[in-house]
Order: sequence, then structure tokens, then C-alpha cells
Amino acid sequence: MAPTRCETCGNELPSRGDGPGRPARFCSRACRQRAYRLRTGDQPAEAELGNGAEPQATSARRLPASRDAFIGRVQELTDIGVLLRRARLVSLVGPGGAGKTRLAAEYAARAAATYPDGVWIVELAPLTTDHLLAQTIASALGVREQAGEDLVDTVVLALQGKRVLLVIDNCEHLVDASASLADALLTGCPQLRVLVTSRESLDLPGEAVLRVGHLSLPHEVVSSRSDAVQLFVERARLLRPDFELTDVNRPVVAEICMRLDGMPLAIELAARWVRVLSVEEILARLDDRFELLSRGPRTAAARHRDLRATIEWSYELLDDTEREALRRLSVLSGDFSLDSAGAVCGTSAQRTLRLLADLDAKSLVVAVPGVMQRFRLLESIRMFGREKLAEAGEVDEIHDRLVGWLSSISESHYVDQMLTTVDDDGPRVDDERDNLLPAVEWTTARRDERLAVLAAALGGAWRRQGHTVQIRKLLEAALTITAADNPHRILALLELGWFNIAAGDFERAHELAAEARRLEEQRDRPMVLGRSMTLLSLIYQALDDMPSSTRCAERCVELVRPLGHPLDTAVALHNLGYAAMAGGDLARAAELIEESLPVYLELADPVKQMETLHSAGAIALERGRIDQAGDYFLRSVEACPEAHAPSTYPLEGLAIVAALTGEPKRALLLGTAAAAQLRKWRMRREPFWRGHVDTAMATARAALGAQAAREATEAGERMTLEQAIAYSLRAPIVDEDDSPLSQRECDVAMLTAEGLTNREIAIRLSISERTVETHLLHIRTKLDLRTRAQVAAWAVEQGRVSSRS
Repeated sequence: MAPTRCETCGNELPSRGDGPGRPARFCSRACRQRAYRLRTGDQPAEAELGNGAEPQATSARRLPASRDAFIGRVQELTDIGVLLRRARLVSLVGPGGAGKTRLAAEYAARAAATYPDGVWIVELAPLTTDHLLAQTIASALGVREQAGEDLVDTVVLALQGKRVLLVIDNCEHLVDASASLADALLTGCPQLRVLVTSRESLDLPGEAVLRVGHLSLPHEVVSSRSDAVQLFVERARLLRPDFELTDVNRPVVAEICMRLDGMPLAIELAARWVRVLSVEEILARLDDRFELLSRGPRTAAARHRDLRATIEWSYELLDDTEREALRRLSVLSGDFSLDSAGAVCGTSAQRTLRLLADLDAKSLVVAVPGVMQRFRLLESIRMFGREKLAEAGEVDEIHDRLVGWLSSISESHYVDQMLTTVDDDGPRVDDERDNLLPAVEWTTARRDERLAVLAAALGGAWRRQGHTVQIRKLLEAALTITAADNPHRILALLELGWFNIAAGDFERAHELAAEARRLEEQRDRPMVLGRSMTLLSLIYQALDDMPSSTRCAERCVELVRPLGHPLDTAVALHNLGYAAMAGGDLARAAELIEESLPVYLELADPVKQMETLHSAGAIALERGRIDQAGDYFLRSVEACPEAHAPSTYPLEGLAIVAALTGEPKRALLLGTAAAAQLRKWRMRREPFWRGHVDTAMATARAALGAQAAREATEAGERMTLEQAIAYSLRAPIVDEDDSPLSQRECDVAMLTAEGLTNREIAIRLSISERTVETHLLHIRTKLDLRTRAQVAAWAVEQGRVSSRS
């Protein structure tokens, strides 16, 4: 069928009757010439205007020419193309300095051939009001005003029937007017696609929103492949061609990029200093980043030359209530909940949620992915907010609010229940560990006696995360400030006691626990006294005084059981059962653990479930029921595979079972991996358990022989905790010669073990992400694996350990 419309302008072709000759493709000689120039690249510097109302076809030459390399954003470029095929309006939304403009321009340049009638970029940042918005769009498109005709209608008429991509850059300060204009253009121009960059979306029907966040950071990928690090290096080399990433400076550059949240503008501004500063000096000056990061390219817009100006641009677009909330949220150092945000802002839960939603929509607050109702501020925005908080004279007032709220929830957790990690509907102490630190620093500087409960809460959170180095100094300082009659002093004493048990200083732990017991006997707080008796029971076990350990555990049950709290009672019974087991009363121990276990499994958090299942396994082991012990230890690992320090005990339990059931290599792998983690956290086992582990490791070494034992031990020490846990869940060992995997599948498995995501594996191997997913499915099927972590563990075993024992 002969064409009916001109290939250049889309106008209807004139009828030529039924005469001979080839069908017409163009409506005029001018259109034929323009088509020729497009094919040959011979395009005039400015678009031709035709009849004064229609933009003519244009090449990518109308787009701003790049002056430096575009780094990263591979997935985002793909996502934009996918979204523009599904939706006619796509908004790139993100904080200032995230690189939205550069990303949009890069996509537009790459997609120019997809839009035969042109790709056009309109920059709105210079506009201070919306009165010239339509005129700016028309001018960029080369559309002339027509007498007596609304300019928007003229633009719509010019774009009708055209396959055009219109990029509208920096809409946030004119968001309402931009939304109205985009709506009119999309309504009148069915083939038009609009790509918007803004710090908040236009909120129009059919709009697709793509969040533009940080570049990939070193902790997310192998550091040398991090997009953030690559950007720093690339920009540094423009100013210092001899700049190289080395083993010495790589960690420093990685830390710079992480401190700058992976934001491209901040990284580029920091990289400019390599002319006169070492990377170590740049990192040291990031605490005063707004002074440091203020020397961008001379011709760049002000907000792209100065980090403070970038954030100030967003801040000035907020209303007074939003500004107040942003500066008050700056006292929260980590991610935060609605409760903590409401506490520092002084707002109701509903009002707080609305404020956070508004700030999130404007890219000033970030919702934490995968976590319900938790948010965070980028570090640069937080530091800016603190400046504004100081200018408003609210620093002490807002810190006092934070301290009051954290003291309240910490006291409730420590005084009202045996465990501080229970999943309930209220705020959790451990969730606020990053916000506890500035509260502790503030109370320490003022010798505020609320420090004791805050230090206890922070010390407990750190201990449960395996961070023990800072705890002693923190809690010792709190005790020097806190008077003996302060009801919170005992909480700090108990937490310091737990630390000393983990560090192996049992005598010092006994002194602290004894003082805590003496002080608490004078008060009517049975739960707190019960916790002090629990600590004493464990200390006596470590000192091999089993009668005293059992008496303290029995006293705890007597204190807690009358309170009628099922989980707290189960905790006390479990602790008594473990003491009975360590003392050799296995029948009583089994009875107590069997009574407490169902309650733990129903009500306790996963870490505590892990611990009590380990206890059940230890008792089964003592009673000679090896298969039952192995089942309990395996269930213990499965209860909380992401746990840190507590997971070493069920791993050691499985190592003991392996040694007793003829799997010496498995025993050494698990045992040495767990031992390496205990050394890392500076933790020591109590004598009862240490004896079992040491005996099992000696048995395994003797069964393997010197060379094989050394290989297995070295491999276990190289394992990360995550790999050891996956291996404990029975990732199989396969000889390389007998591997059922293809070479490409082996490559995918090994890259998975390196911690790469599917997207990163696809880039490394030059295959599609969908192909990576298919390979992983085949790997799990062939090896009978259930999880990605098990694939990683298999790959570690294959690559580093011979399966021949």
C-alpha cells in the first residue's frame, strides 16, 4: 500500500492519481531535502521553522554535547526506555546533586534515533516565575507565537502527529505550572513523550516515576567496580592525569564516596581537590564539607558549583512547617521511625506521617527500602539541617526531646521485661541504636544522669551486633557520672557485666553483678532483679561454681513467674535449664527446656529462638542423642540465619555433631569458621561449651590427617559468617571434575560468592540479567540448593577447598 503521509513532517500527501512511477514519500522538495540532511548528518545549526508553527526534525546535535565521560547508571538508562514505552510521561525524581539532568541528557542522546521528529531539552532552572514557562518551551522547540492564538495551543498544534521526546529539566520550583503544561501537551499530542527531571513528581495521571538515588557504593559491590569510586577516579584524572587507584588509597576513596552518600555532584566536587590535597586530606575535611565542596566549574550554575547551594535550593522550596521538621530531624543520626520523628518534631503520629511523606516526595527524606515506616536523611542534608537548627537556636531543646524519648523507651524495655529485643507494637531499643549515640554524647557532655539508661541501651544494642570494643569505655564513663542512688545505675552495671563475660573477665563481671544485685534488692523491681540474678548465674557457670549458678537461676524463676508474663517466665526457665545441664542434672534440664521451648517459638524474636534451640541441642548432645542434637542445631541456624555473634554457637553445635558422625572435614570447616568470628568479636566461650568444641576439633583433625586438616582449617578461616551459615545448611560439595555445571554456570556461581548482584554479574559477563536469573535457576536445580546464599557457599567450597578428604 502506498504511503499517505509525508515521512518528514507527517502531513497528508497530495493525490497523484493512478499514474505510473514510484509512490510519493514527501509532500514537498523541502521535506525531501530535510530527510536527506538527516540521513547524511548535514543538519543546519538551528532547526528550520517551516510555516512558523512546526518544529522540524532534528538530530542529536541539538542536545548539549558531553564534555566528560558518563559513569554508571546502566540500569537507570534501561529503565527509562522501558518506562517510556509503557507511559508517555516519565519523571526522574531525586535529591539535588543526584545527576538527574545528566542522566536525562544521556538517555536523550542515546535515544535520538527512536524519535524521528526530534529530541528537545528545555531547561527551567533560570525561570523564577511560571509566566514565561510556555514561552520557554515554545522557544526551545522553535515554535513562533501566532497572533490571537494561545501559545500552548500553538505548541500543541506544532507537535500533533510528531514522534517527539521532550525533556523538561528542573521542574521542582515550578511544579504546578509544569504539571499543567505537560498535561496539556500530552493530551493534545498522542505521540509525544515527556521526560521530566525534578526533586518531586508532577503527580499527573499516567505518570511513571523513576527514583534517581546514589551511584553504586563500595559496600554494595566490589570496591574497584563501584560506580561512585569510578566517578571519583575519572574526574580526578581530568585534573591530575597521573592519579591512580591503588591498594593504599582505594579504601580512602571508598570512604569518601560513602560519606558523600554516593551523590555524583558531591563526589565530583570532592574530586576537584586532588590538585592540591591528598585523598586522606579530602576525607579529613568532609566534616566541613560545605566549605570544601564549593568550587565547581566556573561556568556551571550556582547550585552545581556549591553543595550548600544545591541543598539550599531545595530547602527554600519548602514551607515553614516542612523547614522546621527537616532541621529538627537532623538530630537523628541513623534511620528513624515515625515515633522518633514525632518525638523530635513535637507532632502527632498522623501529622508526622504527612510531613515525612511530603519531605520524601521532595527528595529530602528517604524511605528505607524493605523496612516498614523507617526513614533517613542523606548525610549532607543532615549536616545542612543541623546548621539550620543552630541558626534557629533549637539545638538543646531538640536534643533534650530526643534524650527524653529514648530514655523512656529504654527504661521501659529494661525495667518491664526480661528481653530487650521482643517484637511488639512499640518502638524497639535496638532499632534506635544509631540515634542513641548522639543522645549519649549529649548527656555525657552535660553530665546528665539519664546517660546511664541510654548507655545501657546503646551498649546492649552494640553487644547484640557483635561490636564490643566501644562498650567498656562507654559504660565506665556512664558509671562515673551516675550516682549510686540513681535507679538507672544498675542497668549500666548489668550491661557492663555482660560485656565482661563476653571478654572473658569473669572476676570483673562478678563485681559488677554483685553491686547491681545489692542496689536492686532495695527496690521493688522484680524484673530488673531477675535480670541481675540471670547475669550472676552465667558468671558462676563461667567460674565453674555450679551450685551458686543454679541458686541464682532458681531465684530468677521465683521473681518472674508470679508476674504472669509467659515469655519472661520462659526465659527464666530456660536459663535455669541451662544451669542444670551445665551442673550435670540432665533430666531436670530437659524438662525445663521442653517447657520453655514452645513459648519461645511462639513469642520470642528469632535470635532468642536460635539460642533456646541451641540449648535444646546441647542437652540432646549431653544425653547422647546425636541425631536429635543435630536437628535442633540445624533448626537453630534456620531460625535466624542473619544473626551475628549468637549464630556461632549452633554452628559449633553442628561441627560437634559432624565430628561425632564421621564428617571430620565438615566439622573443621564449621568449627574454624565459628572460632574466627569469636576472635573477631573478642568473645570467649564458657568452660562447659568450650570443652565440647575443643574435643570435637581434636577428633576431626585426627581423623583427617595433617595436610587435609590444614586445608580445611584454612578454608574455614576464610569463610565469612554468611558463607559458613549457608554451608551449615548443607550446600553440597562437588569435585570440579564431576561438576554438573557448565563453565558459564560456574562463572555465575563464583561471582555470586563475591557478593555481586544479578545486574552486576550480567555486566561482568556481558549477558542479560534475565540470562543470569536462568543460570541461577539451573544451578539451584542441578545442585539441589534452595537459596542464593547456598549457591555462594558451594562456590566458595569449589574454588578454595578440595572436596577430597
